[in-house]
Amino acid sequence: MVEVVGIRFRGAGKVYYFAPGNIKFNKGDFAIVETVRGMEIGEVMLDNRQVPEEHTVSPLKPVLRKATDADIKK
Repeated sequence: MVEVVGIRFRGAGKVYYFAPGNIKFNKGDFAIVETVRGMEIGEVMLDNRQVPEEHTVSPLKPVLRKATDADIKK
């Protein structure tokens, strides 16, 4: 099992798993993550949970931090 959070970008897109590290997220929080397109903000759709490792694409990219109010306004 591996700990993940599910993050969605751009409203109605797919939910992607990221490694939360030591950060506790709740559904509806916003997070800053590193993607192939650079740093992006996404909405947490699935809070911290354990999932079987075979349900993830390794290696999981880490969540960099929780989004600030300034990040969300951008």
